[in-house]
Amino acid sequence: MAPTASFATPLYSSERALNASPSLEPTTIKKARIVPPSATTASLLIPPAPEIIDGRCVWHWQDKHTIAEGWIVIDAPQPTAAGGGLFLHEQASLTEVRDVACAMSTKLAVSSQPQIVGAKGGIRFSHRDPEATHVLERFIRDNAAVISTYWGTGGDLNTSHSLIDEYAKKYCTQGTETALDALSRALQCPTSAKDVPRLLQESVPTPAGVEGVEWSLEEYSVGYVMAVTLKRMLEKTDPALIGRARLVVQGFGCVGATFAQAAQELGLGRIVGISSQYGFLCDNSGIDVAAINKARRSSPDTTVDPNSLEAGLTAQQRALPTYTRRKTASTDEDHLVSFLTSARADVFVPCACRYILTPKVTAALVSHTFSDLCANAQRYVVAGANNVFPATAQRSACLAKLDEAGITMMPEWVSNSGTANLFMRTCSGLALQGRPLGNLAACARDTTSFIDAVFSRVGGSSSTSTALWHACDEVASARRQAGAINLLGVERISHLTLISPDAKRSKETFLRVGNVSEVVSVEGGADLFRLPGIDDPTLSIEQAPADAGPADTGLHVRFAVANLEKARRVLAKQNVAFTERPITQKGQEGDFELELTGEQAGYPMSFCQSAEPSASSSASLSSPSAAGPTTLSNGLELISHALVSEVKQLDHYTLIVPDASAVREFHERMLGYTHLRTITLNAGAAPEGEEDMLNHVMALPFDTQRVLVITEGLIPESIFSKLLQKKRRPYVHHIALQVGDVEAAFAGVRGAGWQTTSDKISKDMLSGLRQFFLREEEAGCFLELIERSDGPAEKQEEEAEAPVAVEAVEQAKAAVAKTQNDESSNAKGQGEFRRGNMASLAQSMESYVKG
Repeated sequence: MAPTASFATPLYSSERALNASPSLEPTTIKKARIVPPSATTASLLIPPAPEIIDGRCVWHWQDKHTIAEGWIVIDAPQPTAAGGGLFLHEQASLTEVRDVACAMSTKLAVSSQPQIVGAKGGIRFSHRDPEATHVLERFIRDNAAVISTYWGTGGDLNTSHSLIDEYAKKYCTQGTETALDALSRALQCPTSAKDVPRLLQESVPTPAGVEGVEWSLEEYSVGYVMAVTLKRMLEKTDPALIGRARLVVQGFGCVGATFAQAAQELGLGRIVGISSQYGFLCDNSGIDVAAINKARRSSPDTTVDPNSLEAGLTAQQRALPTYTRRKTASTDEDHLVSFLTSARADVFVPCACRYILTPKVTAALVSHTFSDLCANAQRYVVAGANNVFPATAQRSACLAKLDEAGITMMPEWVSNSGTANLFMRTCSGLALQGRPLGNLAACARDTTSFIDAVFSRVGGSSSTSTALWHACDEVASARRQAGAINLLGVERISHLTLISPDAKRSKETFLRVGNVSEVVSVEGGADLFRLPGIDDPTLSIEQAPADAGPADTGLHVRFAVANLEKARRVLAKQNVAFTERPITQKGQEGDFELELTGEQAGYPMSFCQSAEPSASSSASLSSPSAAGPTTLSNGLELISHALVSEVKQLDHYTLIVPDASAVREFHERMLGYTHLRTITLNAGAAPEGEEDMLNHVMALPFDTQRVLVITEGLIPESIFSKLLQKKRRPYVHHIALQVGDVEAAFAGVRGAGWQTTSDKISKDMLSGLRQFFLREEEAGCFLELIERSDGPAEKQEEEAEAPVAVEAVEQAKAAVAKTQNDESSNAKGQGEFRRGNMASLAQSMESYVKG
């Protein structure tokens, strides 16, 4: 047992950390020579037992050669795999380290690995002292066993990833490559530890037409995800502000500078104010952040911190009226208030120190920064700094003040989650070297997926900061309890393959009814189509062999995954049978696919490696010529006019399976689908008071628009039991395409001779859904065209046809909306499937089964 840690040194309060002026004079410290441990010692590191304080593991450290003191905190009652950075500053305290370790746990709930708990390390010592790097080295040396066994760490305030990794490699368990190795082992990462630093240091290319500098992936991820967070918040609450937002940024180190560049890259608005430790710059016409970044890299002012705003400004620029020097002896709080009093903006972005949203700072925001906005205008805070409120106990009061002023803010552990997302993906093998844009996009999806889940609980533009924070806590808690999901690293549906008894008719149907946008001809007769939605998969249609039976035809779904090798290992470990085969058809994503050979999934599926966004698979597709009809490989002529004028996107796909619960569990755990609701009902086959069908409605991973419906017949007489028996295996029963005007689509399709399963459109008054089905022989599978409630067909005659009073309809819609919120539906459009819709589906299939 390790000796009990001593905490005789007084803890520093958040107020002291905030109000202390930065010290410019280094202390005089005797330097100590560091002797690395022997190889034998390094290979047998055993961590000391922690002290348990308030249910958290704490390791205390006292430097033997300076006044430096430090702590490691893992946010769990027992030592376990944990992640979080290591910071260094002269006011660090155990209270601060515990605070940030706890916040780190909630931050990791945003990531792809919510089961990992948070941790943090903090060293109380001035980063301006020339001995600081030696103090950092001794801290890592003396705590090498904890880092080797439990704690995956990296750079934070006044520390760097590269230096921490250098010392970890020197002192931790023999063979250590980075300070993240303990996490990589815990998450069974297939990536070599040697590749991790190279992956994190890969440059993120600047998009064409965007002024900026190149950043490494580990640098750019935090600011980019902050900008994506702001964009998603604006999309949910005030879309008109996108492109017009005025933003002021406190701090212009890595976090502030990358946010500023990403905000311009995403077209959010203009940066009108930047504050640093030396002064601040305000210019309502917009600040050229690219020029500042380039200047401080090429010819920086060496008299100031190289990571400061001033390092990129000339003496002449600092003499202009737009620049204000910091007042002598002013506290950090007073300096920030002075900045906010001078700036006018829609968005405040704090990216410097912790505990900064004090009552005084909030008052300056309300009275000055946001003062020129009208009373009902939206105001935003997007934090890059951790733990922005002075103390946890004051959080409710701080949020109430924000709500009173009409300021919208997500928790900082959501907005600045980009680096944590990247590290969790890297340590688990869900990030790949050579794919910086793909890795960056995946980190952003982790956060936007979390934000979407939060807004599904609180609604849209009227959401208060208090409500948002409460919902974030709930979603984070639910994710941590659920543990690891999406074990295969699924990113999206990449491709659909349809094996049809009549491929020529199927192609004609998808061309004229499905309104495909691009076509490519391939030798052998399998043509590749692109469905109309931006994120829709590609579709290929193949002719079934002459002797094919019902089980040999139908739809096959291919998913793109973050790391195919990771998926291969997971499938093997989970005892899911699969075969590997090359993807030979041009225009499709990936070179190989892993095809499942069992029935755990509930339908034919496979997995391929996702493509780097800059090398889009659409580049190999050719659009149909406008000069005349296009001839496909089998002689089918593409008709220039479509029967359905407005096909928007793939809406959903529906399975029929013998065990819906098992298929649901597979999709949740292995593929990252989210359960929205379960519907059971009697479609007509069961006695009164009983039910004959069950449906699980599932949101696709990282998708707020499309869903999967898993259907099971509960009794042999159910239409779905009969369909399953006729098909002889679980299968994709139909795919649905969302249209703008279902009545026009129905008239056009029927008028052109296409057969439908019913002679009228089915309508669900509660959800607003209106749909019809083409028969299986028309498309090679059942094809549904569906219009949602926000389409143009929500008309007066619909209410006239229904024998329901308008008041009753409105009451029912309100009840449905409440149910959808209670059941945590993920977004508008995903939770609208109701009993009437499901019953219509069942009834429309009766003639098919009887036939």
